[in-house]
Amino acid sequence: MKIAVVGGGLTGLSCALTLLENKADVVVFEESEKLGGLAGGFNPGSWKWNLEFFYHHIFTNDREIISLAKKVGWPVEIKSPVTTSFIEGKEIQLDSPISVLKFNKMSIWGRLRMGAGLAVLKLIPNGLFLEKYKVVDTLPRLIGNEGYQVVWERLLKAKFGPYMDKVNMAWFWTRVAKRTKNLGYFEGGFQKLIDKTEEKIRKLGGKIMIDTAVKEVKQINGKWMIDGEEFDGVVMTTPAPVTEKILDKKILPKLDYLWGQTLILELNHKLIGGYWMNILEKEWPFLVAVEQTNMIDKKNYGDRRIVYLGNYLSDDNKQLQISKEELLELYVPFLKKINKQFKKKWIKNIFLFREPFAQPVFPVNYSSLIPGMKTDFKGLYLSNMSMVYPFDRGTNYAVKMGGAVAKAVLTDLR
Repeated sequence: MKIAVVGGGLTGLSCALTLLENKADVVVFEESEKLGGLAGGFNPGSWKWNLEFFYHHIFTNDREIISLAKKVGWPVEIKSPVTTSFIEGKEIQLDSPISVLKFNKMSIWGRLRMGAGLAVLKLIPNGLFLEKYKVVDTLPRLIGNEGYQVVWERLLKAKFGPYMDKVNMAWFWTRVAKRTKNLGYFEGGFQKLIDKTEEKIRKLGGKIMIDTAVKEVKQINGKWMIDGEEFDGVVMTTPAPVTEKILDKKILPKLDYLWGQTLILELNHKLIGGYWMNILEKEWPFLVAVEQTNMIDKKNYGDRRIVYLGNYLSDDNKQLQISKEELLELYVPFLKKINKQFKKKWIKNIFLFREPFAQPVFPVNYSSLIPGMKTDFKGLYLSNMSMVYPFDRGTNYAVKMGGAVAKAVLTDLR
């Protein structure tokens, strides 16, 4: 049985590995020069470790990616970083019940109401039933108007922009229910886990075609053809819009997507106190600041401080049209608000990364629209981030989807 896996992110790699472990013949096609997709990383040459294009960590309950790491011989390291929020010119800790109770930007009643509402969400074992409600309508009633307006409305608006009114409550439930205090990270970065997975795939006889864009997938006489090569089955792990373009078929529900954008600063000095800092100010040009070196030792990055300034952006956002130097100029006044000691001369290097289809926007009752992994075309399978619902996109669900679609292929084609 010969299977093509289109897309070399964690979904495609997990799928390929599972297929190979079950004696299938596998070819992975990846259009980029490196494997990993949104979880991939880079190294300017002066660091010991790679750094992700887009900030990444895992939760301690992310069973699938932890299992993959053990399988390829690269286990996860557990860290206990601090999550903060920036509001009214101050960075404050807001990541535990006690810190919420101390949050003096809200009344005592508002704090208690918000904490109780979030605790209810945390206790729900399966929140899919919430998908018939919109976050903007239901969340204020659950946690109170004060908590919604001071904290969550600002985060939702910053993240989803023009799509904020579409997001359903089941998606929000997963963000609360899944989160753990401790976080995991991989020695050498996520790229090291990807490299070890690639080694395992090649060792088992898998073929990996990097820098190879698949332009067309066709079925001829019961077989699938890619660049003149014949396959018994094809697994498409590319984003839904890319998949439909390659297949020239409308087989996935229409979704809105946001771009992911990170401007990464290499600094001489520490910028923030926490590892992850949500921006709770109005009208800011970025929604989060993540200081990687407040969780991972800076010695792994040339003894420099590494800070992500992250955004999710709609197609028409002007930030997508400007250079990294112009983006930095836009951000500098806000960096000075975050840290009054900040000076532009602290910056030793900047890196800019952008990717479309980074964040799907899940509308109400989306579960009724999700296609199955097995399509109506024999031997054609789908597995992408629009299908992990109600959970959000992320590395653990990429690995989980890859394993699940591989099992579907093995069941059907054998």
